[in-house]
Amino acid sequence: MQNELTEQDGHQIHYKRSTALWKASLCFLFLLLCITLLWIIVDGHSESMETIYYSIAAVLGMWLIGPLFFMFLSRLTRNPAVLLSWDDEALNNGKRKTPWSQIRKIELASPARSKWLLSNSPMFVLYLKDGTRSHIQTDHLLSKKELNQAVTLLQETLREQQLNR
Repeated sequence: MQNELTEQDGHQIHYKRSTALWKASLCFLFLLLCITLLWIIVDGHSESMETIYYSIAAVLGMWLIGPLFFMFLSRLTRNPAVLLSWDDEALNNGKRKTPWSQIRKIELASPARSKWLLSNSPMFVLYLKDGTRSHIQTDHLLSKKELNQAVTLLQETLREQQLNR
């Protein structure tokens, strides 16, 4: 059975660049709206109460959407469009390799907002044998179905690696 997320190019979980593109575009449009609100204030086309509302909306909008825009933009420019990959030795998320021998369990987690009210994406949680956890962010690039397929694939691969050792 060929999984749509992986197996085509080896052991990798890909994301669609089109997803990163449309999400980055949507964030960009929202940021343009925030800049427009600020321009209305600076240009003097707003009354005193509107100035307060527009400035609060613009600052909050940039605070909440700005990081998402740069996250999607960085994923859009990354080549290849791989969220994570693995071989017989380790799981690689692009920043760090985690040996299969250190992983006890893999789960999918959907965290709440961060303490700064910024959006946290669903993530793969690697429970390590030393009692610590490692998180692999998905950056909102996979659908719910793709997330479930990916975590199932990773769990099956972990079981296979544990049986082979």
